Amino acid sequence: MKNLLFFLAITLSLQSYAQISVGGINLSNNKSQLYTITTKKGKTYKTKKYGMKTALKFKEIKFKTIDGDKKTLALSQIDKIVSTGKKDRHNFTEKYIKYSKTKSDLMTEVISGKVSLYQRSQTTYNGNSGSTFNTSTTNTNVNYYVIKEGQNIAKYMKGNNIAYGKFKTNAIKFFSDCESLVTKLKKNKYKRKHLEEIVTYYNEECN
Repeated sequence: MKNLLFFLAITLSLQSYAQISVGGINLSNNKSQLYTITTKKGKTYKTKKYGMKTALKFKEIKFKTIDGDKKTLALSQIDKIVSTGKKDRHNFTEKYIKYSKTKSDLMTEVISGKVSLYQRSQTTYNGNSGSTFNTSTTNTNVNYYVIKEGQNIAKYMKGNNIAYGKFKTNAIKFFSDCESLVTKLKKNKYKRKHLEEIVTYYNEECN
Protein backbone atom coordinates (compact mmCIF):
# COMPACT_ATOMS: atom_id res chain seq x y z
CA MET A 1 0.00 0.00 0.00
CA LYS A 2 2.80 2.46 0.84
CA ASN A 3 4.42 1.84 -2.57
CA LEU A 4 1.08 2.43 -4.25
CA LEU A 5 0.51 5.70 -2.38
CA PHE A 6 4.03 6.89 -3.24
CA PHE A 7 3.38 6.16 -6.92
CA LEU A 8 0.05 7.96 -6.82
CA ALA A 9 1.54 10.99 -5.09
CA ILE A 10 4.21 11.26 -7.80
CA THR A 11 1.64 10.71 -10.56
CA LEU A 12 -0.70 13.33 -9.19
CA SER A 13 2.22 15.71 -8.64
CA LEU A 14 3.19 15.40 -12.30
CA GLN A 15 -0.45 15.82 -13.22
CA SER A 16 -0.69 19.08 -11.29
CA TYR A 17 2.60 20.35 -12.74
CA ALA A 18 1.27 19.78 -16.23
CA GLN A 19 -2.06 21.38 -15.46
CA ILE A 20 -0.35 24.63 -14.61
CA SER A 21 2.16 24.56 -17.44
CA VAL A 22 0.16 23.11 -20.34
CA GLY A 23 -3.34 22.63 -19.00
CA GLY A 24 -3.58 18.86 -19.04
CA ILE A 25 -1.62 15.63 -19.12
CA ASN A 26 -1.90 12.03 -20.20
CA LEU A 27 -2.13 10.34 -16.81
CA SER A 28 -1.49 6.87 -18.18
CA ASN A 29 2.11 5.74 -18.50
CA ASN A 30 1.11 2.19 -19.36
CA LYS A 31 -0.56 1.03 -22.57
CA SER A 32 -2.67 -1.51 -20.70
CA GLN A 33 -4.12 1.11 -18.37
CA LEU A 34 -7.81 1.87 -18.75
CA TYR A 35 -9.93 4.49 -17.00
CA THR A 36 -13.64 3.99 -16.36
CA ILE A 37 -15.29 7.33 -15.64
CA THR A 38 -18.69 7.23 -13.93
CA THR A 39 -20.86 10.32 -13.59
CA LYS A 40 -23.23 11.05 -10.73
CA LYS A 41 -26.10 10.30 -13.12
CA GLY A 42 -24.74 6.80 -13.68
CA LYS A 43 -23.28 7.22 -17.16
CA THR A 44 -19.94 5.46 -17.77
CA TYR A 45 -17.15 6.17 -20.22
CA LYS A 46 -13.98 4.20 -20.90
CA THR A 47 -10.80 5.94 -22.01
CA LYS A 48 -7.07 5.26 -22.27
CA LYS A 49 -6.15 8.74 -21.08
CA TYR A 50 -7.62 12.00 -19.91
CA GLY A 51 -6.46 15.54 -19.26
CA MET A 52 -7.53 17.85 -16.48
CA LYS A 53 -7.87 21.62 -16.42
CA THR A 54 -7.96 23.33 -13.04
CA ALA A 55 -7.19 26.92 -14.04
CA LEU A 56 -10.83 27.48 -14.98
CA LYS A 57 -13.52 28.61 -12.55
CA PHE A 58 -15.14 25.23 -13.09
CA LYS A 59 -12.61 22.39 -13.10
CA GLU A 60 -13.03 19.87 -15.90
CA ILE A 61 -11.54 16.85 -17.62
CA LYS A 62 -11.31 16.13 -21.33
CA PHE A 63 -10.90 12.70 -22.90
CA LYS A 64 -11.60 10.54 -25.92
CA THR A 65 -13.57 7.36 -25.30
CA ILE A 66 -12.38 4.02 -26.62
CA ASP A 67 -15.10 4.44 -29.27
CA GLY A 68 -13.52 7.69 -30.44
CA ASP A 69 -16.02 10.18 -28.99
CA LYS A 70 -14.57 13.39 -27.51
CA LYS A 71 -15.99 14.35 -24.13
CA THR A 72 -15.67 17.19 -21.63
CA LEU A 73 -16.99 16.79 -18.08
CA ALA A 74 -16.96 19.13 -15.13
CA LEU A 75 -15.39 17.51 -12.08
CA SER A 76 -18.61 18.21 -10.21
CA GLN A 77 -20.36 15.77 -12.58
CA ILE A 78 -18.01 12.90 -11.72
CA ASP A 79 -18.76 10.25 -9.14
CA LYS A 80 -15.57 8.23 -9.58
CA ILE A 81 -12.73 7.31 -11.92
CA VAL A 82 -11.52 3.71 -11.72
CA SER A 83 -8.08 2.94 -13.15
CA THR A 84 -7.18 -0.64 -14.09
CA GLY A 85 -3.94 -2.07 -15.46
CA LYS A 86 -1.57 -5.01 -15.32
CA LYS A 87 0.36 -3.78 -12.29
CA ASP A 88 -0.99 -3.06 -8.80
CA ARG A 89 0.11 0.56 -8.94
CA HIS A 90 -2.14 1.08 -11.97
CA ASN A 91 -5.24 -0.08 -10.06
CA PHE A 92 -6.87 2.64 -8.00
CA THR A 93 -10.07 4.65 -7.63
CA GLU A 94 -10.51 8.39 -7.49
CA LYS A 95 -13.68 10.04 -6.22
CA TYR A 96 -14.93 13.61 -6.22
CA ILE A 97 -14.98 14.36 -2.49
CA LYS A 98 -16.30 17.40 -0.69
CA TYR A 99 -13.86 18.52 2.03
CA SER A 100 -15.41 21.83 3.08
CA LYS A 101 -18.71 23.62 2.59
CA THR A 102 -17.47 25.18 -0.64
CA LYS A 103 -14.60 22.97 -1.84
CA SER A 104 -14.39 19.53 -3.50
CA ASP A 105 -11.65 17.67 -5.36
CA LEU A 106 -10.71 14.35 -6.90
CA MET A 107 -9.11 12.19 -4.21
CA THR A 108 -7.56 8.74 -4.32
CA GLU A 109 -9.44 6.15 -2.29
CA VAL A 110 -7.09 4.38 0.12
CA ILE A 111 -9.65 2.50 2.24
CA SER A 112 -13.38 2.04 1.69
CA GLY A 113 -15.71 1.11 4.55
CA LYS A 114 -17.74 2.51 7.44
CA VAL A 115 -14.97 5.07 7.48
CA SER A 116 -13.26 5.73 4.16
CA LEU A 117 -9.76 7.19 3.82
CA TYR A 118 -8.76 9.44 0.93
CA GLN A 119 -5.51 10.96 -0.26
CA ARG A 120 -5.45 14.39 -1.89
CA SER A 121 -2.27 15.52 -3.66
CA GLN A 122 -1.75 19.07 -4.82
CA THR A 123 1.36 20.56 -6.41
CA THR A 124 2.14 24.22 -6.90
CA TYR A 125 4.61 25.31 -9.55
CA ASN A 126 6.74 28.42 -9.27
CA GLY A 127 8.77 29.54 -12.27
CA ASN A 128 11.41 32.29 -12.28
CA SER A 129 11.17 33.76 -15.75
CA GLY A 130 13.21 36.82 -14.82
CA SER A 131 16.30 34.84 -13.94
CA THR A 132 19.28 34.44 -16.26
CA PHE A 133 18.73 30.71 -15.99
CA ASN A 134 15.31 29.10 -16.35
CA THR A 135 14.71 27.92 -12.79
CA SER A 136 11.56 26.54 -11.22
CA THR A 137 10.45 24.90 -8.02
CA THR A 138 7.56 22.64 -7.14
CA ASN A 139 5.90 22.03 -3.80
CA THR A 140 3.70 19.00 -3.24
CA ASN A 141 1.17 18.72 -0.44
CA VAL A 142 -0.22 15.27 0.30
CA ASN A 143 -3.16 15.39 2.69
CA TYR A 144 -5.42 12.67 4.07
CA TYR A 145 -9.14 12.91 4.74
CA VAL A 146 -11.63 10.57 6.41
CA ILE A 147 -15.38 10.39 6.06
CA LYS A 148 -18.00 8.23 7.74
CA GLU A 149 -20.93 6.63 5.95
CA GLY A 150 -23.77 9.13 5.75
CA GLN A 151 -21.54 12.18 6.09
CA ASN A 152 -21.31 14.77 3.31
CA ILE A 153 -17.97 16.44 4.11
CA ALA A 154 -14.65 14.64 4.60
CA LYS A 155 -12.55 15.56 7.63
CA TYR A 156 -8.89 16.53 7.28
CA MET A 157 -6.77 14.16 9.36
CA LYS A 158 -3.11 14.64 8.48
CA GLY A 159 -0.76 16.03 5.87
CA ASN A 160 2.00 18.49 5.11
CA ASN A 161 0.01 21.44 6.40
CA ILE A 162 0.03 21.35 10.21
CA ALA A 163 -2.08 24.49 10.53
CA TYR A 164 -5.26 22.41 10.71
CA GLY A 165 -4.49 21.15 14.22
CA LYS A 166 -2.89 18.22 15.94
CA PHE A 167 -3.48 14.73 14.61
CA LYS A 168 -4.18 13.18 18.00
CA THR A 169 -6.82 15.76 18.87
CA ASN A 170 -8.51 15.42 15.49
CA ALA A 171 -8.46 11.62 15.60
CA ILE A 172 -9.88 11.34 19.12
CA LYS A 173 -12.72 13.69 18.19
CA PHE A 174 -13.51 11.96 14.88
CA PHE A 175 -13.43 8.42 16.29
CA SER A 176 -15.09 9.36 19.60
CA ASP A 177 -17.87 6.78 19.05
CA CYS A 178 -15.35 3.92 19.48
CA GLU A 179 -14.13 3.81 23.09
CA SER A 180 -11.46 1.14 22.54
CA LEU A 181 -9.91 3.09 19.67
CA VAL A 182 -9.97 6.36 21.64
CA THR A 183 -8.13 4.59 24.46
CA LYS A 184 -5.42 3.42 22.06
CA LEU A 185 -5.06 6.94 20.68
CA LYS A 186 -4.80 8.49 24.15
CA LYS A 187 -2.13 5.94 25.13
CA ASN A 188 -0.21 6.70 21.90
CA LYS A 189 -0.52 3.12 20.64
CA TYR A 190 -1.67 4.70 17.40
CA LYS A 191 0.01 7.81 15.98
CA ARG A 192 0.03 9.83 12.75
CA LYS A 193 1.94 7.13 10.87
CA HIS A 194 -0.73 4.57 11.79
CA LEU A 195 -3.66 6.30 10.07
CA GLU A 196 -4.41 3.35 7.77
CA GLU A 197 -4.33 0.97 10.75
CA ILE A 198 -6.60 3.30 12.70
CA VAL A 199 -9.22 3.37 9.95
CA THR A 200 -8.98 -0.41 9.47
CA TYR A 201 -9.38 -0.95 13.24
CA TYR A 202 -12.50 1.20 13.29
CA ASN A 203 -14.04 -0.60 10.32
CA GLU A 204 -13.34 -4.05 11.73
CA GLU A 205 -13.64 -3.63 15.52
CA CYS A 206 -16.02 -0.74 16.18
CA ASN A 207 -19.81 -0.89 15.99
